[in-house]
Amino acid sequence: MTRWLARLAFTLLAVFLGAGDVAAGGGWVAEPGHGYASLGYSRKTARTSWDAWGNSFNNVTGNPPAANWHDFRYVYLSGEAGVIRNVSVTWLMTYLDGFEGAEGAQERNRGLSDAWFGARYAVRKGAWPVAVGAVTRVPFFYDLTGPYTRHLYNEDGEEVTLSPEWRGVLKHDLTLYGSLSRSLADGRGWASLDAGFTWREGSPADEFPVRLDAGYPLPVDFQNTRFKFAAHFIHSLGNESTREPDDRFGGSSTFNFNDASILRLAGSLVVDVYGPLQAELGYAQWVWGQSARQYKEPFFALGTGF
Repeated sequence: MTRWLARLAFTLLAVFLGAGDVAAGGGWVAEPGHGYASLGYSRKTARTSWDAWGNSFNNVTGNPPAANWHDFRYVYLSGEAGVIRNVSVTWLMTYLDGFEGAEGAQERNRGLSDAWFGARYAVRKGAWPVAVGAVTRVPFFYDLTGPYTRHLYNEDGEEVTLSPEWRGVLKHDLTLYGSLSRSLADGRGWASLDAGFTWREGSPADEFPVRLDAGYPLPVDFQNTRFKFAAHFIHSLGNESTREPDDRFGGSSTFNFNDASILRLAGSLVVDVYGPLQAELGYAQWVWGQSARQYKEPFFALGTGF
């Protein structure tokens, strides 16, 4: 796996070094034949959660009780490419190296996880560009036929391995959204606001996602360094249905992952590395939630335009 990731990284770097300026996303839609790509890594960890009313509690499991630890390490490939005038396609694919369970005795599962594919349309260009889009989450890289099971067994009922279905939400989403943006500091900075509605298949609840993304150059002359701030708010409608056989997550009166609301804040530095190649180094934290884990997430990404 390590060699495969190294080969992928060097291949993408070779493409990046021959590419053009980085696209900003938001209300800006890539022109035909142009776009951007980003290869990143993040690590989400948490020992604590919020209950259904937003009260913090420690996660414990097993006998004797031990801290229930989440340690999810993601490699992700995202991007956008213009296909015809005013229309582009987007993608986000993830690979998970995940640890979950009682601290010191965690289960480990590695492989492809959730993926998102979408399309965007430029409604308005100029000083205040506006775009609308649709994106769907798909589990087909790890989904199996039949009811959800955390482990796989042979004909004798003996456990063989962890199920790949362990690695994601295991449901389809459809999100419709709009984006409004503005350039700042003579084009070196930006501000974008996205808002939409997500329909979630099966027992997970529908939700309203809102994102704020802004970057501004630092008052230092070093590699065009910019500080980036991002906020991601999700409000669940609480309309989850009865749990289905292929739903990974159950729920109770005090905690229901399918009915989770969160506020995630992130700060990062974006630096020009070489030519069009840019690096982003940052840290994110879930600062509020209901039926949600209190994740901490350092991250790093290399990106470029083409």
